[in-house]
Amino acid sequence: MFKTSKLFKGEIKKIFFGPGMILMAGIFLLALALFPSLFSPSERKTITTEINLSSTSISEANSSFLSYKNIYENDLSSLYNEVNTLVEYNENFKENLISLADELYNLRLSFASAANVENIDGPNGCFSLHLSLIEKVNELKNLYNSYINDYFIPLILVNEDLDFQINMELNLLINVLTENTDISGSIDFYNRLNLTLDEYGSVSKIKDLFAKVNSVTYSSTNLTDILNNYYTSKDSYLQDLLSQMNNIIDISSSSEEDANSRESFINLAKHYLYTLSYLNVSIKNSVLLEISNHYSDSTLSNYLGFENFNSYELSENRARSDYYLENNLIEEEISNVFMFNTNSSTTTNAFDYMYFSMEVISIFIVAFTVIIGAGMISKEYSDGTIKLLAIRPYKRSKIMLAKIMATLFISFLFVMIAVIMSTIIGIIIYGITFPSMLVVFNAQVTFTLPIWVVFLIYLLCLIIKISIYSLLAIAISTIFKSYVVSVCVSSGIYLLNIILTFVSNGASWLKFNPFANLDLFKYFGGSFISNTNSSNITSLFYSPVFADTSIWLSITIILVFAVVLNILIFTIFKKRDIT
Repeated sequence: MFKTSKLFKGEIKKIFFGPGMILMAGIFLLALALFPSLFSPSERKTITTEINLSSTSISEANSSFLSYKNIYENDLSSLYNEVNTLVEYNENFKENLISLADELYNLRLSFASAANVENIDGPNGCFSLHLSLIEKVNELKNLYNSYINDYFIPLILVNEDLDFQINMELNLLINVLTENTDISGSIDFYNRLNLTLDEYGSVSKIKDLFAKVNSVTYSSTNLTDILNNYYTSKDSYLQDLLSQMNNIIDISSSSEEDANSRESFINLAKHYLYTLSYLNVSIKNSVLLEISNHYSDSTLSNYLGFENFNSYELSENRARSDYYLENNLIEEEISNVFMFNTNSSTTTNAFDYMYFSMEVISIFIVAFTVIIGAGMISKEYSDGTIKLLAIRPYKRSKIMLAKIMATLFISFLFVMIAVIMSTIIGIIIYGITFPSMLVVFNAQVTFTLPIWVVFLIYLLCLIIKISIYSLLAIAISTIFKSYVVSVCVSSGIYLLNIILTFVSNGASWLKFNPFANLDLFKYFGGSFISNTNSSNITSLFYSPVFADTSIWLSITIILVFAVVLNILIFTIFKKRDIT
Protein backbone atom coordinates (compact mmCIF):
# COMPACT_ATOMS: atom_id res chain seq x y z
CA MET A 1 0.00 0.00 0.00
CA PHE A 2 2.90 2.34 0.83
CA LYS A 3 4.43 1.75 -2.60
CA THR A 4 1.12 2.51 -4.33
CA SER A 5 0.77 5.71 -2.31
CA LYS A 6 4.26 6.81 -3.28
CA LEU A 7 3.57 6.12 -6.94
CA PHE A 8 0.23 7.94 -6.66
CA LYS A 9 1.95 11.08 -5.31
CA GLY A 10 4.48 10.94 -8.11
CA GLU A 11 1.74 10.77 -10.74
CA ILE A 12 -0.11 13.68 -9.15
CA LYS A 13 3.04 15.81 -9.29
CA LYS A 14 3.53 15.00 -12.98
CA ILE A 15 -0.05 16.05 -13.76
CA PHE A 16 0.10 19.25 -11.73
CA PHE A 17 3.31 20.41 -13.31
CA GLY A 18 2.15 19.54 -16.81
CA PRO A 19 1.06 22.20 -19.32
CA GLY A 20 -2.55 20.94 -19.20
CA MET A 21 -3.06 22.38 -15.73
CA ILE A 22 -2.44 25.89 -17.00
CA LEU A 23 -5.01 25.32 -19.74
CA MET A 24 -7.64 24.04 -17.29
CA ALA A 25 -6.96 26.95 -14.92
CA GLY A 26 -7.63 29.30 -17.82
CA ILE A 27 -10.87 27.50 -18.66
CA PHE A 28 -12.06 27.77 -15.07
CA LEU A 29 -11.31 31.49 -14.99
CA LEU A 30 -13.14 31.95 -18.30
CA ALA A 31 -16.11 30.01 -16.96
CA LEU A 32 -16.11 32.19 -13.86
CA ALA A 33 -16.44 35.25 -16.07
CA LEU A 34 -18.86 33.96 -18.73
CA PHE A 35 -21.31 31.56 -17.06
CA PRO A 36 -23.38 34.23 -15.25
CA SER A 37 -24.05 36.01 -18.56
CA LEU A 38 -24.79 32.72 -20.37
CA PHE A 39 -27.27 31.58 -17.76
CA SER A 40 -30.75 32.78 -18.74
CA PRO A 41 -33.13 30.16 -17.35
CA SER A 42 -36.54 29.51 -18.88
CA GLU A 43 -39.63 29.83 -16.77
CA ARG A 44 -40.85 26.59 -15.34
CA LYS A 45 -43.60 25.02 -17.45
CA THR A 46 -46.34 23.03 -15.77
CA ILE A 47 -48.29 20.00 -17.01
CA THR A 48 -51.29 22.14 -17.80
CA THR A 49 -51.49 25.11 -20.10
CA GLU A 50 -51.02 28.44 -18.39
CA ILE A 51 -53.97 29.20 -16.12
CA ASN A 52 -54.61 32.93 -16.03
CA LEU A 53 -57.40 33.52 -13.55
CA SER A 54 -58.56 37.09 -13.24
CA SER A 55 -57.41 38.74 -10.02
CA THR A 56 -59.43 41.95 -10.27
CA SER A 57 -62.34 40.54 -8.27
CA ILE A 58 -63.70 37.25 -7.00
CA SER A 59 -66.60 37.34 -9.45
CA GLU A 60 -64.22 37.84 -12.39
CA ALA A 61 -61.93 35.08 -11.07
CA ASN A 62 -64.94 32.78 -10.77
CA SER A 63 -66.02 33.57 -14.33
CA SER A 64 -62.58 32.68 -15.76
CA PHE A 65 -62.46 29.61 -13.50
CA LEU A 66 -65.77 28.33 -14.86
CA SER A 67 -64.56 28.67 -18.44
CA TYR A 68 -61.39 26.67 -17.65
CA LYS A 69 -63.43 24.18 -15.64
CA ASN A 70 -65.73 23.57 -18.60
CA ILE A 71 -62.78 22.92 -20.93
CA TYR A 72 -60.97 20.60 -18.51
CA GLU A 73 -64.09 18.66 -17.59
CA ASN A 74 -64.96 18.21 -21.28
CA ASP A 75 -61.45 16.84 -21.89
CA LEU A 76 -61.87 14.44 -19.00
CA SER A 77 -65.34 13.43 -20.16
CA SER A 78 -64.04 12.76 -23.69
CA LEU A 79 -61.31 10.60 -22.25
CA TYR A 80 -63.85 8.65 -20.19
CA ASN A 81 -66.06 8.08 -23.23
CA GLU A 82 -63.09 7.03 -25.31
CA VAL A 83 -61.92 4.48 -22.76
CA ASN A 84 -65.45 3.15 -22.21
CA THR A 85 -65.84 2.75 -25.96
CA LEU A 86 -62.54 0.90 -26.01
CA VAL A 87 -63.86 -1.44 -23.29
CA GLU A 88 -66.94 -2.18 -25.42
CA TYR A 89 -64.79 -2.86 -28.49
CA ASN A 90 -62.60 -5.24 -26.53
CA GLU A 91 -64.87 -8.21 -27.16
CA ASN A 92 -65.96 -7.67 -30.73
CA PHE A 93 -64.02 -5.13 -32.78
CA LYS A 94 -61.55 -7.62 -34.26
CA GLU A 95 -64.34 -10.12 -34.88
CA ASN A 96 -66.37 -7.45 -36.70
CA LEU A 97 -63.48 -6.63 -39.00
CA ILE A 98 -62.72 -10.27 -39.77
CA SER A 99 -66.42 -11.00 -40.29
CA LEU A 100 -66.77 -8.13 -42.76
CA ALA A 101 -63.66 -9.24 -44.61
CA ASP A 102 -65.10 -12.77 -44.82
CA GLU A 103 -68.41 -11.45 -46.14
CA LEU A 104 -66.56 -9.39 -48.70
CA TYR A 105 -64.55 -12.39 -49.79
CA ASN A 106 -67.63 -14.63 -50.07
CA LEU A 107 -69.45 -12.00 -52.13
CA ARG A 108 -66.46 -11.83 -54.44
CA LEU A 109 -66.62 -15.62 -54.94
CA SER A 110 -70.36 -15.40 -55.60
CA PHE A 111 -69.76 -12.60 -58.06
CA ALA A 112 -67.21 -14.69 -59.95
CA SER A 113 -69.51 -17.72 -60.18
CA ALA A 114 -72.80 -15.92 -60.90
CA ALA A 115 -71.60 -13.32 -63.36
CA ASN A 116 -71.49 -14.46 -66.94
CA VAL A 117 -72.77 -13.32 -70.28
CA GLU A 118 -76.08 -15.17 -69.90
CA ASN A 119 -76.70 -14.02 -66.31
CA ILE A 120 -75.92 -10.33 -66.17
CA ASP A 121 -79.25 -9.30 -64.66
CA GLY A 122 -81.70 -11.01 -62.36
CA PRO A 123 -81.99 -11.43 -58.57
CA ASN A 124 -78.70 -13.39 -58.40
CA GLY A 125 -76.97 -11.67 -61.27
CA CYS A 126 -73.59 -10.02 -61.16
CA PHE A 127 -75.00 -6.49 -60.90
CA SER A 128 -77.07 -7.29 -57.82
CA LEU A 129 -73.88 -8.70 -56.29
CA HIS A 130 -72.07 -5.62 -57.54
CA LEU A 131 -74.32 -3.42 -55.40
CA SER A 132 -73.77 -5.69 -52.39
CA LEU A 133 -70.03 -5.49 -52.91
CA ILE A 134 -70.14 -1.70 -52.95
CA GLU A 135 -72.18 -1.66 -49.73
CA LYS A 136 -69.87 -4.07 -47.90
CA VAL A 137 -66.69 -2.39 -49.08
CA ASN A 138 -67.93 0.98 -47.81
CA GLU A 139 -69.07 -0.59 -44.54
CA LEU A 140 -65.64 -2.15 -44.05
CA LYS A 141 -63.89 1.07 -44.99
CA ASN A 142 -65.94 3.16 -42.54
CA LEU A 143 -65.51 0.68 -39.70
CA TYR A 144 -61.79 0.40 -40.26
CA ASN A 145 -61.37 4.19 -40.36
CA SER A 146 -63.38 4.60 -37.17
CA TYR A 147 -60.88 2.34 -35.41
CA ILE A 148 -57.63 3.81 -36.72
CA ASN A 149 -58.79 7.35 -35.91
CA ASP A 150 -59.29 6.43 -32.25
CA TYR A 151 -56.52 7.58 -29.89
CA PHE A 152 -55.82 4.12 -28.45
CA ILE A 153 -57.01 1.69 -31.13
CA PRO A 154 -54.07 1.92 -33.60
CA LEU A 155 -51.92 0.14 -31.05
CA ILE A 156 -54.02 -3.01 -31.33
CA LEU A 157 -54.74 -2.84 -35.02
CA VAL A 158 -52.01 -2.72 -37.59
CA ASN A 159 -48.53 -1.48 -38.18
CA GLU A 160 -47.74 1.32 -40.60
CA ASP A 161 -47.08 -0.85 -43.68
CA LEU A 162 -50.17 -2.97 -43.09
CA ASP A 163 -52.31 0.13 -42.67
CA PHE A 164 -51.09 1.50 -45.99
CA GLN A 165 -51.75 -1.81 -47.77
CA ILE A 166 -55.28 -2.18 -46.41
CA ASN A 167 -56.24 1.37 -47.33
CA MET A 168 -54.77 0.94 -50.79
CA GLU A 169 -56.79 -2.23 -51.41
CA LEU A 170 -60.02 -0.75 -50.04
CA ASN A 171 -59.66 2.39 -52.15
CA LEU A 172 -58.98 0.27 -55.23
CA LEU A 173 -62.12 -1.80 -54.66
CA ILE A 174 -64.33 1.22 -54.15
CA ASN A 175 -62.95 2.94 -57.24
CA VAL A 176 -63.41 -0.15 -59.39
CA LEU A 177 -66.91 -0.92 -58.16
CA THR A 178 -68.19 2.63 -58.55
CA GLU A 179 -66.57 3.75 -61.82
CA ASN A 180 -68.28 3.70 -65.23
CA THR A 181 -71.76 3.41 -63.75
CA ASP A 182 -73.15 4.75 -67.04
CA ILE A 183 -72.39 1.41 -68.73
CA SER A 184 -73.64 -0.76 -65.85
CA GLY A 185 -75.65 -3.63 -67.17
CA SER A 186 -73.42 -4.15 -70.17
CA ILE A 187 -71.17 -7.08 -70.84
CA ASP A 188 -68.26 -4.64 -71.29
CA PHE A 189 -68.68 -3.34 -67.75
CA TYR A 190 -68.85 -6.87 -66.32
CA ASN A 191 -65.71 -7.98 -68.20
CA ARG A 192 -63.73 -4.88 -67.15
CA LEU A 193 -64.79 -5.20 -63.48
CA ASN A 194 -64.08 -8.91 -63.27
CA LEU A 195 -60.72 -8.53 -65.01
CA THR A 196 -59.65 -5.71 -62.67
CA LEU A 197 -60.60 -7.64 -59.53
CA ASP A 198 -58.80 -10.74 -60.76
CA GLU A 199 -55.71 -8.76 -61.66
CA TYR A 200 -55.32 -7.14 -58.24
CA GLY A 201 -56.89 -9.87 -56.11
CA SER A 202 -58.07 -7.10 -53.82
CA VAL A 203 -60.70 -8.97 -51.84
CA SER A 204 -58.53 -11.96 -51.02
CA LYS A 205 -55.68 -9.61 -50.05
CA ILE A 206 -57.92 -7.78 -47.62
CA LYS A 207 -59.00 -11.07 -46.08
CA ASP A 208 -55.37 -12.14 -45.64
CA LEU A 209 -54.34 -8.76 -44.23
CA PHE A 210 -57.12 -8.66 -41.65
CA ALA A 211 -56.16 -12.17 -40.58
CA LYS A 212 -52.85 -10.66 -39.42
CA VAL A 213 -54.46 -8.15 -37.08
CA ASN A 214 -53.10 -8.55 -33.57
CA SER A 215 -55.36 -10.01 -30.92
CA VAL A 216 -56.49 -7.80 -28.08
CA THR A 217 -54.25 -8.16 -25.04
CA TYR A 218 -55.60 -5.65 -22.52
CA SER A 219 -58.16 -6.24 -19.80
CA SER A 220 -61.52 -4.47 -19.91
CA THR A 221 -61.82 -4.93 -16.14
CA ASN A 222 -58.50 -3.18 -15.55
CA LEU A 223 -59.50 -0.27 -17.79
CA THR A 224 -62.78 0.15 -15.92
CA ASP A 225 -60.95 0.00 -12.59
CA ILE A 226 -58.53 2.72 -13.75
CA LEU A 227 -61.43 5.07 -14.48
CA ASN A 228 -63.24 4.32 -11.23
CA ASN A 229 -60.22 4.41 -8.94
CA TYR A 230 -58.97 7.78 -10.10
CA TYR A 231 -62.12 9.81 -10.38
CA THR A 232 -64.04 8.25 -7.49
CA SER A 233 -61.14 8.90 -5.12
CA LYS A 234 -61.01 12.56 -6.14
CA ASP A 235 -64.70 13.35 -6.43
CA SER A 236 -65.19 14.26 -2.76
CA TYR A 237 -62.03 16.40 -2.78
CA LEU A 238 -63.25 18.35 -5.82
CA GLN A 239 -66.67 18.83 -4.26
CA ASP A 240 -65.02 20.13 -1.10
CA LEU A 241 -63.00 22.65 -3.12
CA LEU A 242 -66.16 23.87 -4.87
CA SER A 243 -67.91 24.20 -1.52
CA GLN A 244 -65.08 26.34 -0.12
CA MET A 245 -65.06 28.51 -3.23
CA ASN A 246 -68.84 29.04 -3.09
CA ASN A 247 -68.53 29.94 0.57
CA ILE A 248 -66.01 32.67 -0.27
CA ILE A 249 -68.31 33.95 -3.05
CA ASP A 250 -71.27 34.09 -0.64
CA ILE A 251 -69.29 35.97 2.01
CA SER A 252 -67.78 38.44 -0.48
CA SER A 253 -71.20 39.17 -1.99
CA SER A 254 -72.54 40.31 1.39
CA SER A 255 -69.47 42.30 2.43
CA GLU A 256 -66.53 44.10 0.90
CA GLU A 257 -64.04 41.58 -0.47
CA ASP A 258 -60.35 41.87 0.40
CA ALA A 259 -57.08 40.73 -1.15
CA ASN A 260 -56.82 37.72 1.15
CA SER A 261 -60.21 36.34 0.11
CA ARG A 262 -59.37 36.82 -3.59
CA GLU A 263 -56.03 35.02 -3.12
CA SER A 264 -57.73 32.17 -1.25
CA PHE A 265 -60.34 31.79 -3.99
CA ILE A 266 -57.72 31.78 -6.76
CA ASN A 267 -55.63 29.17 -4.92
CA LEU A 268 -58.68 26.92 -4.48
CA ALA A 269 -59.59 27.39 -8.15
CA LYS A 270 -56.06 26.46 -9.24
CA HIS A 271 -56.16 23.33 -7.09
CA TYR A 272 -59.42 22.32 -8.73
CA LEU A 273 -58.19 22.89 -12.29
CA TYR A 274 -54.81 21.29 -11.70
CA THR A 275 -56.49 18.26 -10.14
CA LEU A 276 -58.59 17.81 -13.29
CA SER A 277 -55.42 18.08 -15.36
CA TYR A 278 -53.55 15.50 -13.24
CA LEU A 279 -56.52 13.15 -13.46
CA ASN A 280 -56.40 13.43 -17.24
CA VAL A 281 -52.65 12.73 -17.37
CA SER A 282 -52.80 9.83 -14.92
CA ILE A 283 -55.80 8.13 -16.55
CA LYS A 284 -54.50 8.53 -20.10
CA ASN A 285 -51.03 7.20 -19.24
CA SER A 286 -52.44 4.36 -17.13
CA VAL A 287 -54.72 3.24 -19.97
CA LEU A 288 -51.89 3.38 -22.50
CA LEU A 289 -49.65 1.36 -20.19
CA GLU A 290 -52.42 -1.20 -19.66
CA ILE A 291 -52.96 -1.56 -23.40
CA SER A 292 -49.25 -1.84 -24.15
CA ASN A 293 -48.13 -4.08 -21.30
CA HIS A 294 -47.68 -7.11 -23.58
CA TYR A 295 -45.58 -5.26 -26.13
CA SER A 296 -42.04 -3.95 -26.15
CA ASP A 297 -41.49 -0.28 -26.96
CA SER A 298 -39.54 -1.19 -30.07
CA THR A 299 -42.50 -3.27 -31.31
CA LEU A 300 -44.94 -0.47 -30.63
CA SER A 301 -42.81 2.01 -32.55
CA ASN A 302 -43.96 0.23 -35.75
CA TYR A 303 -47.61 1.05 -35.07
CA LEU A 304 -49.58 3.95 -36.43
CA GLY A 305 -49.61 6.79 -33.90
CA PHE A 306 -47.01 5.15 -31.65
CA GLU A 307 -43.84 5.87 -33.62
CA ASN A 308 -42.10 7.45 -30.59
CA PHE A 309 -43.75 5.34 -27.90
CA ASN A 310 -41.78 5.23 -24.64
CA SER A 311 -43.35 3.38 -21.71
CA TYR A 312 -40.78 4.89 -19.34
CA GLU A 313 -42.05 8.38 -20.21
CA LEU A 314 -45.66 7.33 -19.59
CA SER A 315 -44.75 5.75 -16.25
CA GLU A 316 -42.72 8.77 -15.11
CA ASN A 317 -45.44 11.28 -16.02
CA ARG A 318 -48.12 9.13 -14.40
CA ALA A 319 -46.06 8.74 -11.21
CA ARG A 320 -45.52 12.50 -11.04
CA SER A 321 -49.20 13.38 -11.53
CA ASP A 322 -50.22 10.62 -9.10
CA TYR A 323 -48.03 12.19 -6.43
CA TYR A 324 -49.77 15.54 -6.86
CA LEU A 325 -53.18 13.85 -6.74
CA GLU A 326 -52.43 11.76 -3.66
CA ASN A 327 -51.05 14.72 -1.72
CA ASN A 328 -53.53 17.33 -2.99
CA LEU A 329 -50.70 19.48 -4.33
CA ILE A 330 -50.11 21.60 -7.40
CA GLU A 331 -46.79 21.93 -9.19
CA GLU A 332 -46.18 25.45 -7.94
CA GLU A 333 -45.91 24.11 -4.39
CA ILE A 334 -42.91 21.85 -5.00
CA SER A 335 -39.73 21.94 -7.10
CA ASN A 336 -38.99 19.82 -10.15
CA VAL A 337 -35.74 17.93 -10.58
CA PHE A 338 -33.00 20.03 -12.20
CA MET A 339 -33.17 20.67 -15.92
CA PHE A 340 -30.58 22.47 -18.01
CA ASN A 341 -31.18 26.23 -18.13
CA THR A 342 -34.67 25.90 -16.62
CA ASN A 343 -35.83 26.93 -13.17
CA SER A 344 -36.69 24.04 -10.87
CA SER A 345 -39.06 26.30 -8.91
CA THR A 346 -41.10 29.37 -9.72
CA THR A 347 -38.02 31.55 -9.14
CA THR A 348 -34.32 31.07 -9.90
CA ASN A 349 -32.33 29.40 -7.14
CA ALA A 350 -28.55 29.23 -6.72
CA PHE A 351 -28.87 25.47 -7.20
CA ASP A 352 -30.32 26.04 -10.68
CA TYR A 353 -27.23 28.03 -11.61
CA MET A 354 -24.96 25.43 -9.99
CA TYR A 355 -26.55 22.65 -12.06
CA PHE A 356 -26.25 24.72 -15.25
CA SER A 357 -22.59 25.57 -14.69
CA MET A 358 -21.67 21.99 -13.70
CA GLU A 359 -23.33 20.59 -16.83
CA VAL A 360 -21.33 22.94 -19.06
CA ILE A 361 -17.99 22.73 -17.30
CA SER A 362 -18.24 18.94 -16.96
CA ILE A 363 -17.67 18.76 -20.74
CA PHE A 364 -14.26 20.39 -20.23
CA ILE A 365 -13.51 18.27 -17.16
CA VAL A 366 -14.26 15.07 -19.06
CA ALA A 367 -12.22 16.26 -22.05
CA PHE A 368 -9.25 17.16 -19.83
CA THR A 369 -9.48 13.89 -17.90
CA VAL A 370 -9.64 11.94 -21.16
CA ILE A 371 -6.45 13.66 -22.38
CA ILE A 372 -4.69 12.94 -19.07
CA GLY A 373 -5.81 9.31 -19.10
CA ALA A 374 -4.83 8.87 -22.75
CA GLY A 375 -1.30 9.92 -21.90
CA MET A 376 -0.84 7.85 -18.76
CA ILE A 377 0.92 4.96 -20.55
CA SER A 378 1.35 6.10 -24.16
CA LYS A 379 3.21 9.24 -23.07
CA GLU A 380 5.67 7.06 -21.16
CA TYR A 381 6.43 5.31 -24.45
CA SER A 382 6.57 8.55 -26.44
CA ASP A 383 8.91 10.22 -23.92
CA GLY A 384 11.02 7.08 -23.51
CA THR A 385 10.45 6.96 -19.74
CA ILE A 386 8.67 3.60 -19.80
CA LYS A 387 11.98 1.74 -19.30
CA LEU A 388 12.89 3.86 -16.30
CA LEU A 389 9.46 3.09 -14.86
CA ALA A 390 9.90 -0.64 -15.50
CA ILE A 391 13.24 -0.96 -13.69
CA ARG A 392 11.83 0.50 -10.49
CA PRO A 393 10.98 -2.06 -7.76
CA TYR A 394 7.22 -1.90 -8.30
CA LYS A 395 4.82 -4.44 -9.70
CA ARG A 396 3.15 -3.37 -12.90
CA SER A 397 -0.26 -3.75 -11.29
CA LYS A 398 0.71 -1.18 -8.62
CA ILE A 399 2.07 1.18 -11.25
CA MET A 400 -1.19 0.98 -13.19
CA LEU A 401 -3.33 1.29 -10.05
CA ALA A 402 -1.47 4.46 -9.07
CA LYS A 403 -2.04 5.95 -12.53
CA ILE A 404 -5.77 5.15 -12.40
CA MET A 405 -6.08 6.62 -8.88
CA ALA A 406 -4.22 9.77 -9.93
CA THR A 407 -6.47 10.29 -12.96
CA LEU A 408 -9.65 9.80 -10.92
CA PHE A 409 -8.34 12.08 -8.15
CA ILE A 410 -7.65 14.90 -10.60
CA SER A 411 -11.13 14.60 -12.10
CA PHE A 412 -12.72 14.60 -8.63
CA LEU A 413 -10.62 17.62 -7.65
CA PHE A 414 -11.80 19.59 -10.68
CA VAL A 415 -15.42 18.70 -9.92
CA MET A 416 -15.05 20.00 -6.36
CA ILE A 417 -13.40 23.22 -7.53
CA ALA A 418 -16.19 23.77 -10.07
CA VAL A 419 -18.82 23.14 -7.39
CA ILE A 420 -17.25 25.67 -5.02
CA MET A 421 -16.96 28.30 -7.75
CA SER A 422 -20.53 27.84 -9.01
CA THR A 423 -21.92 27.83 -5.46
CA ILE A 424 -20.28 31.15 -4.58
CA ILE A 425 -21.41 32.80 -7.82
CA GLY A 426 -24.94 31.35 -7.56
CA ILE A 427 -25.44 32.56 -3.99
CA ILE A 428 -24.12 36.04 -4.76
CA ILE A 429 -26.32 36.53 -7.85
CA TYR A 430 -29.50 34.53 -7.10
CA GLY A 431 -29.50 33.76 -3.41
CA ILE A 432 -30.09 30.31 -2.03
CA THR A 433 -33.18 28.55 -0.69
CA PHE A 434 -33.74 24.93 0.28
CA PRO A 435 -37.12 23.79 -1.07
CA SER A 436 -38.19 20.18 -1.34
CA MET A 437 -37.70 18.62 -4.76
CA LEU A 438 -39.91 15.97 -6.34
CA VAL A 439 -37.95 12.87 -7.37
CA VAL A 440 -39.41 10.17 -9.61
CA PHE A 441 -36.91 7.34 -9.27
CA ASN A 442 -36.83 4.96 -12.23
CA ALA A 443 -40.35 6.09 -13.20
CA GLN A 444 -41.82 4.07 -10.32
CA VAL A 445 -41.02 5.47 -6.86
CA THR A 446 -42.01 9.06 -6.11
CA PHE A 447 -40.79 11.04 -3.09
CA THR A 448 -39.41 14.43 -2.07
CA LEU A 449 -35.88 15.28 -0.98
CA PRO A 450 -34.18 18.51 0.07
CA ILE A 451 -32.74 20.24 -2.96
CA TRP A 452 -29.16 19.96 -1.68
CA VAL A 453 -29.50 16.17 -1.37
CA VAL A 454 -30.67 15.92 -4.99
CA PHE A 455 -27.71 18.06 -6.05
CA LEU A 456 -25.34 15.68 -4.24
CA ILE A 457 -26.96 12.76 -6.10
CA TYR A 458 -26.33 14.62 -9.34
CA LEU A 459 -22.66 15.14 -8.42
CA LEU A 460 -22.27 11.44 -7.65
CA CYS A 461 -23.76 10.54 -11.06
CA LEU A 462 -21.43 13.06 -12.71
CA ILE A 463 -18.36 11.58 -10.99
CA ILE A 464 -19.35 8.08 -12.15
CA LYS A 465 -19.63 9.36 -15.72
CA ILE A 466 -16.23 11.07 -15.62
CA SER A 467 -14.62 7.99 -14.03
CA ILE A 468 -15.77 5.69 -16.84
CA TYR A 469 -14.38 8.06 -19.46
CA SER A 470 -11.10 8.14 -17.51
CA LEU A 471 -10.87 4.33 -17.50
CA LEU A 472 -11.61 4.26 -21.23
CA ALA A 473 -8.84 6.75 -21.95
CA ILE A 474 -6.34 4.77 -19.85
CA ALA A 475 -7.39 1.55 -21.64
CA ILE A 476 -6.75 3.19 -25.01
CA SER A 477 -3.43 4.48 -23.67
CA THR A 478 -2.33 0.90 -22.87
CA ILE A 479 -3.29 -0.29 -26.37
CA PHE A 480 -1.53 2.41 -28.41
CA LYS A 481 2.10 3.33 -27.77
CA SER A 482 1.68 6.64 -29.59
CA TYR A 483 0.54 9.48 -27.33
CA VAL A 484 -0.96 11.39 -30.27
CA VAL A 485 -2.97 8.37 -31.43
CA SER A 486 -4.23 7.67 -27.90
CA VAL A 487 -5.41 11.25 -27.41
CA CYS A 488 -7.07 11.35 -30.84
CA VAL A 489 -8.89 8.04 -30.37
CA SER A 490 -10.03 8.90 -26.82
CA SER A 491 -11.19 12.39 -27.79
CA GLY A 492 -12.85 11.05 -30.94
CA ILE A 493 -14.92 8.54 -28.96
CA TYR A 494 -16.00 11.28 -26.54
CA LEU A 495 -17.00 13.67 -29.34
CA LEU A 496 -18.78 10.88 -31.24
CA ASN A 497 -20.89 10.13 -28.17
CA ILE A 498 -21.88 13.80 -27.85
CA ILE A 499 -22.90 13.87 -31.53
CA LEU A 500 -24.86 10.61 -31.27
CA THR A 501 -26.73 11.88 -28.21
CA PHE A 502 -27.53 15.11 -30.05
CA VAL A 503 -28.85 13.51 -33.27
CA SER A 504 -30.31 10.21 -32.03
CA ASN A 505 -33.32 11.66 -30.18
CA GLY A 506 -33.39 8.69 -27.83
CA ALA A 507 -33.20 6.02 -30.58
CA SER A 508 -33.71 2.58 -29.06
CA TRP A 509 -30.76 1.11 -30.96
CA LEU A 510 -28.43 3.12 -28.70
CA LYS A 511 -29.68 1.69 -25.42
CA PHE A 512 -26.85 -0.86 -25.17
CA ASN A 513 -24.19 1.72 -25.94
CA PRO A 514 -22.23 2.10 -22.65
CA PHE A 515 -21.71 5.82 -23.16
CA ALA A 516 -25.44 6.42 -23.69
CA ASN A 517 -26.05 4.93 -20.23
CA LEU A 518 -23.52 7.01 -18.31
CA ASP A 519 -25.97 9.75 -17.30
CA LEU A 520 -27.71 8.07 -14.36
CA PHE A 521 -29.26 11.32 -13.11
CA LYS A 522 -31.87 11.15 -15.88
CA TYR A 523 -33.51 8.32 -13.91
CA PHE A 524 -34.42 10.70 -11.08
CA GLY A 525 -37.31 12.38 -12.84
CA GLY A 526 -36.05 15.14 -15.11
CA SER A 527 -36.01 13.57 -18.55
CA PHE A 528 -39.64 14.10 -19.53
CA ILE A 529 -40.57 17.33 -17.78
CA SER A 530 -41.88 19.85 -20.29
CA ASN A 531 -39.82 22.98 -20.64
CA THR A 532 -39.98 26.01 -22.87
CA ASN A 533 -36.31 26.03 -23.81
CA SER A 534 -35.85 23.83 -26.86
CA SER A 535 -32.73 25.35 -28.42
CA ASN A 536 -30.09 23.22 -30.07
CA ILE A 537 -27.60 24.09 -27.33
CA THR A 538 -30.02 22.79 -24.71
CA SER A 539 -30.36 19.52 -26.66
CA LEU A 540 -26.65 18.88 -26.09
CA PHE A 541 -27.33 18.64 -22.37
CA TYR A 542 -30.56 16.67 -22.65
CA SER A 543 -30.07 12.96 -22.02
CA PRO A 544 -33.21 11.01 -22.96
CA VAL A 545 -34.23 7.70 -21.45
CA PHE A 546 -34.21 5.09 -24.18
CA ALA A 547 -37.13 2.79 -24.90
CA ASP A 548 -37.21 -0.57 -23.08
CA THR A 549 -34.64 0.45 -20.49
CA SER A 550 -34.31 1.34 -16.80
CA ILE A 551 -31.71 2.48 -14.28
CA TRP A 552 -30.91 -1.13 -13.44
CA LEU A 553 -30.04 -1.91 -17.06
CA SER A 554 -27.86 1.21 -17.24
CA ILE A 555 -26.06 0.35 -13.97
CA THR A 556 -25.48 -3.21 -15.19
CA ILE A 557 -24.03 -1.96 -18.49
CA ILE A 558 -21.78 0.53 -16.65
CA LEU A 559 -20.49 -2.12 -14.22
CA VAL A 560 -19.81 -4.63 -17.00
CA PHE A 561 -18.07 -1.94 -19.06
CA ALA A 562 -15.94 -0.87 -16.07
CA VAL A 563 -14.91 -4.48 -15.35
CA VAL A 564 -14.02 -5.07 -19.01
CA LEU A 565 -11.93 -1.89 -19.11
CA ASN A 566 -10.05 -2.81 -15.93
CA ILE A 567 -9.34 -6.33 -17.19
CA LEU A 568 -8.13 -4.85 -20.47
CA ILE A 569 -5.92 -2.27 -18.75
CA PHE A 570 -4.19 -4.59 -16.31
CA THR A 571 -3.89 -7.54 -18.68
CA ILE A 572 -2.35 -5.61 -21.57
CA PHE A 573 0.02 -3.60 -19.36
CA LYS A 574 1.16 -6.70 -17.47
CA LYS A 575 1.88 -8.73 -20.61
CA ARG A 576 3.23 -6.02 -22.90
CA ASP A 577 6.95 -6.07 -23.65
CA ILE A 578 8.24 -2.63 -22.68
CA THR A 579 11.85 -3.22 -23.56
